[in-house]
Amino acid sequence: MADTSAPATRAEPFALSDATGGADRAPEERGSLDVRSKAVTHIAERAADEVEGTVRNASTLQKATGRGYPRASVRLDRNRAWIDLDVAVTWPAPAARIAQQVRDGVAARTTTLSGLDVRRVDVTVHVITQTEDDTPRRRVQ
Repeated sequence: MADTSAPATRAEPFALSDATGGADRAPEERGSLDVRSKAVTHIAERAADEVEGTVRNASTLQKATGRGYPRASVRLDRNRAWIDLDVAVTWPAPAARIAQQVRDGVAARTTTLSGLDVRRVDVTVHVITQTEDDTPRRRVQ
């Protein structure tokens, strides 16, 4: 004898969270985000580079070894971050003002993009002369 009963139906109605991984749920109900120190390092370096007055600077050797400017190192503990940052400015420049802008900008941008509580940003400013800057120069006069 053939089964003539209605097909089985889903016990619960379909929810948007079934398709999107919980986008319609409150953030505290969705889980957690694991941010790695390397990602935070990239965020901090990019944020420092966005501050007016800082310059990217690296010799060929520094570029190859990753030792150019801006350069960041990050220490993470749970959802907190401590950032050490080296930036370059060209002479003459208001180094103290630029350092403060870098400190504030990096802390805000890192917090916004990573969700971490940035506890401290230590900035070391390296002053370079125009000849040290890696801006392309004309070879033929």
